Amino acid sequence: MYDKNRYSYEVKSRVPRVVVPVKTRTSPFIIFLGVVLALGALIGCGFLGASIAYGKFSEDVANEKTSVVYRDVADRSEDTSNIGVTGEKLTSEQVTALAKQSVVEVVTESVSYEGGIFGGTYITSGAGSGVIISGSGHIITNYHVIEGTDAENITVTLYDGQSFKAEWVRGDAVTDTAIIKINAETANAAVIGRSDTVQAGQEVIAIGNPLGKLGGSVTKGVISAVEREITVDSQTMTLLQIDASVNPGNSGGGLFNMYGVLIGIVNAKSVAEDVEGIGFAIPIDTAYSVAEDLMSLGYVDGRVDTAVFEFREIKMPTISLPNVGLYLKSSKVSTDIPVGAYIVSVDGVQVKTVAEWKGVLNKKQPKATVEIVYNYGSQQRVATLTLTQREGYDT
Repeated sequence: MYDKNRYSYEVKSRVPRVVVPVKTRTSPFIIFLGVVLALGALIGCGFLGASIAYGKFSEDVANEKTSVVYRDVADRSEDTSNIGVTGEKLTSEQVTALAKQSVVEVVTESVSYEGGIFGGTYITSGAGSGVIISGSGHIITNYHVIEGTDAENITVTLYDGQSFKAEWVRGDAVTDTAIIKINAETANAAVIGRSDTVQAGQEVIAIGNPLGKLGGSVTKGVISAVEREITVDSQTMTLLQIDASVNPGNSGGGLFNMYGVLIGIVNAKSVAEDVEGIGFAIPIDTAYSVAEDLMSLGYVDGRVDTAVFEFREIKMPTISLPNVGLYLKSSKVSTDIPVGAYIVSVDGVQVKTVAEWKGVLNKKQPKATVEIVYNYGSQQRVATLTLTQREGYDT
């Protein structure tokens, strides 16, 4: 379940209760008989269990679904100053000693207003993680960690306990990447690596702020898969799959290889009652490229403008608006689609929500042409739209 107040998905786990039986004295014959019967039952149950498990496994594969969540700075000491540049594989302790200096805790506050007679002002807080990527204090984190937060309400805590107010720089919802900045005299940036050479089975360490109050937590695992396509809020992302334990609050934290090099930004995990150890991270090649555009241009180069239309998103049909989905409210570009038209599909893909509309367009490039099928009155019509470059950013 996604909790907007915490900017992460929460997983409800069930802890089994342990019952300790009272010890009693039993005769040897009864014990022997019990063992024989237990072995027989175990063998029988084994065959039955295997059959049931195989059937369930086959059914799960046939109906495979992925439910995902989406939501330290000081001078390096002498014994870690050269780590990461020697080219030698490090121990877990050495990687941690180096990497923790660039990983930060991020705490946000957002203010909401509610009207009416009993309305008032409400402050909600959220927590996540981030990684310093420049000596001038630029920090990369997840967009969903910062989304909806005012610039003056972001606090960053370094691994040595120092806290700073952070400046909200820019964000990109498509890649779930955002940049914030602190004014710290000594900002130890992570060593930026490459993710195109990452392989399944490679050992990794994740560092972050699980539960929003356990900053600097370290977990270790392996790369379970590379280039895993995961859909989050109708947005398809290509991510690294990891088995290192990650939890709410780890979002935006660093994924490091055993050379102390940053290779990914943790942003998601699979959540289900029978799922364990399936986390995801944005490859650093993607995240850092987006970060560079956000810092230098203020937007991501080559991104399609998905806001050329303004829609009314209908979730419950009415007499005047009988269909669930999108009705055109206004347009920033010249188009044959009239206001009030009901959008059926874009390039053959049905869209019922704004998120689905954006998901289709974000797979395209500027200047590409898409075909839009829509209903107006009793007629179904087709229009074409040439996509334009987006030069804004997400706030």
